[in-house]
Amino acid sequence: MADQVLLSGGKSVRGRTGPYPTLNSRSGRPKRAPLFFFFALIALSAVILILIARKPSGQPVLIVSGETEGLQTEAARPTLFPVHVDGAVKNPGLYYFAESSIMEDAIKQAGGLSPLADCGAVNLAMLLRPHMKIYVPREGEDVAWLPLGEDEPEAEALIDLNRASQRELETLPGVGQATAEAILAFREENGPFSDIEELMQVPGIKEGRFSKLKDRVTVTGP
Repeated sequence: MADQVLLSGGKSVRGRTGPYPTLNSRSGRPKRAPLFFFFALIALSAVILILIARKPSGQPVLIVSGETEGLQTEAARPTLFPVHVDGAVKNPGLYYFAESSIMEDAIKQAGGLSPLADCGAVNLAMLLRPHMKIYVPREGEDVAWLPLGEDEPEAEALIDLNRASQRELETLPGVGQATAEAILAFREENGPFSDIEELMQVPGIKEGRFSKLKDRVTVTGP
């Protein structure tokens, strides 16, 4: 059934009544349009959230295994080398040092100098070398080696037969306690050696043993 609708200004229009949506008085659009846009906005938001969730993170996750950590620790650990510290120190023995260690480090590791040490024979600034032996002399001890702390030559220092102690003689190849005592006894009875060949006059030292010693010994005046 058609009805008349009275509009502003006194005019009327014919319309229909029934299940049709009511028009918006200003735009003429159905009132259900805002509801459509509301659901469309929800759908668009859902799509944006899904895309953000699928986007890879800008910061990658770094997984460090225990094995890798172990390798890094080994690489950071400094390499140590052995040095034998002996003589007038409180705790003689074998100690390990890092590169660029000096004599002062060695003496500290050995507990410091003993009260009997000849401090004047020690160069605390000398650089340590792998597998070297440090011997700190006691006061008044006659040491045939180079003064402790001086730069030693590449070749081993020669042992002076006229000045060496029993300990020093025992460092020679093939010379034990008995042979060292025999050399000292010969020197005591016959006076200083005048030539290294006189070693063959010491009981127990023949030509074969002398050939191993001749490049390691020397003689100086009394």
